[in-house]
Amino acid sequence: MKRYFLFLWLVCYSSFSQTNYFPHLAYGKSSQQILDLYVPKGSLKDVPVVILIHGGSWSMGGLEYTQKHAQDIANKGFVVANVDYRYINDTISAKDLLADIDAAITYVSKNSSKYGYVKKGYHIVGISAGAHLSLLYGYTYKNIKSITALCAPSRLDSPEVLEFMKKNGRLDIIEKLAGTRIDSSGDNSALTMISPFSNISNIPTLLIHGDTDNIVNVSQSQNLYNELKRKGVETKLIIREGKGHDVGMNTPDTEIQNIKDITEWITQHNK
Repeated sequence: MKRYFLFLWLVCYSSFSQTNYFPHLAYGKSSQQILDLYVPKGSLKDVPVVILIHGGSWSMGGLEYTQKHAQDIANKGFVVANVDYRYINDTISAKDLLADIDAAITYVSKNSSKYGYVKKGYHIVGISAGAHLSLLYGYTYKNIKSITALCAPSRLDSPEVLEFMKKNGRLDIIEKLAGTRIDSSGDNSALTMISPFSNISNIPTLLIHGDTDNIVNVSQSQNLYNELKRKGVETKLIIREGKGHDVGMNTPDTEIQNIKDITEWITQHNK
């Protein structure tokens, strides 16, 4: 038993020792405007840089949600910035969260010469609310090489999303995200403006979704995939059978496969 634990420790230490870890770097004045930076040791020429965005209904969670995934991607030899951002409230909406992501990317870029990675041409990966922000940021700022979105709410003006949020007493979250009151049976133009589905641009997009997701229905990714194909945008949709809203990221075997699919997509588009 002691040998087994020693083996696990050596494996973990060996992986982590190949990466320099710089925690809680401030890219803004708010306590939530921080990021953890993972920088592989050795030459970083042509090494992909990944911006990782956590989920949490735009109103909870932090870097701890994606810490393991950040380390796993870094262990593949990638630079990873695991980004935190402010929560939505009565004065902070989607546009402010996108500004946070942009400020974090600017910080990563400005410090590229310090650490030795490329100055621009980054990839963005998000989970749940972070997937929504990753898609919306990539499509509207257009300075990203590729997007990967796991269990993404992509069409916030759809009746199913509004009905779900209303049924669960969370319509206020969507209203704060949109920065305005929402009439679930009326004009939804404010939600259309912050829906990735309505802001598509030509950024290669990988979508991963569980077919038993009871928080963000798999149809959100299926419909976005079909729209991307219709508009001629390079895209790929992976459906995880039997997986819920975590897309299997909390199951070792599936998480390994997800990380493999994510890093292969990024490598393919790191040109």
